[in-house]
Amino acid sequence: MKKIFLSSILAFSLLGSAAFAKEFTLDKSHTNVGFKIKHLQISNVNGSFKDYNAMIDFDPKTFEFKKLEATIKVSSVNTENQTRDNHLLQDDFFKAKKYPDMTFVMKKYEKISNEKGKMTGVLTIAGVSKEVVLDTEIGGVIKAKDGKEKVGFALNGLIKRSDFKFASSTSTITLSDDIKLIIEAEVLEK
Repeated sequence: MKKIFLSSILAFSLLGSAAFAKEFTLDKSHTNVGFKIKHLQISNVNGSFKDYNAMIDFDPKTFEFKKLEATIKVSSVNTENQTRDNHLLQDDFFKAKKYPDMTFVMKKYEKISNEKGKMTGVLTIAGVSKEVVLDTEIGGVIKAKDGKEKVGFALNGLIKRSDFKFASSTSTITLSDDIKLIIEAEVLEK
């Protein structure tokens, strides 16, 4: 009987913590999905993606992510150079015809404080999936005029293009193996 009672309490507490999670949608006018990579070992090329979507469950009471799944259309890459952007879609980079989307699926979130955390998930680029860890910074939670909650957060991380077999024929002298991911998001309660 004691085991059943303890199991019930545990199940209730797990359900209770999930009950406060709310579903959010991206406010794209206040969101940027960006990256940075070193070129010729002397300067950085900055870029972003303009077409993306995400499903986000966030608990504004505990400041914890319960779910984050994102899809990015690689054809929306923008480095402020159309020739380079067209080249990035080719088979030596994104292989956009075969793999039109990049995806990220969160596996776990480790809260460090209300402002900081670590998000572990699976990132897929050009058909190659790898687990990555993103530093998470939560800017805050506010109530919008309509009474719904708004959350601001940033995700930052460093991935290796060699891990994803991305531009494998391009030397690290031309393009660094390190790619910095820089994502700033504002999301609205559904």
